[in-house]
Amino acid sequence: MIGIKKEANLRLVIDSQWVGIKDAPKQKTLFFESYSPINKINLGGLIRNRSRFAENNTQFLSQFSYPIQLNSLLTLHLGIQGGGDLYELNFDYLRSVDGVAIDPLLQKNTYFIPNVGIGFHLNTANFFFQGSFPRLLRRHSIQLFLPNKLYYFSEIGWNSKRMGSSNLLKVSLQFHNLGINKLVFQAKGSFTPRFGEIYLGMNSEKNIGIGFLLHTKRILRLGYAFQFPWAVNADLKRNNHSIYLQFKLKQNPTNTVL
Repeated sequence: MIGIKKEANLRLVIDSQWVGIKDAPKQKTLFFESYSPINKINLGGLIRNRSRFAENNTQFLSQFSYPIQLNSLLTLHLGIQGGGDLYELNFDYLRSVDGVAIDPLLQKNTYFIPNVGIGFHLNTANFFFQGSFPRLLRRHSIQLFLPNKLYYFSEIGWNSKRMGSSNLLKVSLQFHNLGINKLVFQAKGSFTPRFGEIYLGMNSEKNIGIGFLLHTKRILRLGYAFQFPWAVNADLKRNNHSIYLQFKLKQNPTNTVL
């Protein structure tokens, strides 16, 4: 998505799942995005840390995109990213059932796994279509939390883009296999009044997500999202929270609609 909104920004997302459970999944992600209307090569990157029970994963990615104006209404963005994941598996808090004081199977293990990804975003006046393969390299000898498979993401959507108006309705359908073992179908919608954005989503995992993004100042956007199941009665799945901060560093003055 680097360069599509034609702005430079710094974003921070903090996710917390199963609040109150020791070592429950948590995630912190720092994004950076730049935009250059002169050389057209847009740069970005992210640092993401995920922790869940015995696993700790820090991801480093550099991202690039280049727009191609196919005609007056059709724009194609091509993107590539590269970096890797630093995995740490730590079972120090476990104890061997046979009384072994130092069990080699429970010692800390650290791995670095490089990876690359490619993607595209095709945009017209009111419709867009995008897809990506975020992990092209396969793992061979190291089997960790994520299965060894080819991941992909796709999305098609529509927006009621109106020049000179702050109201924008956007709906989209997503299909991806970014989860552990399942294909996920997801429907999303957002509405943009003058004060910010309101989001609603539902997926085939029987989860509903709601959230908002508040434009507190010209340079700051503050968001919050909450996810809960609509058909599964499990307390551990009712308290998934996300906090979002975005600092706008620079915006193209000719870009009136995001």
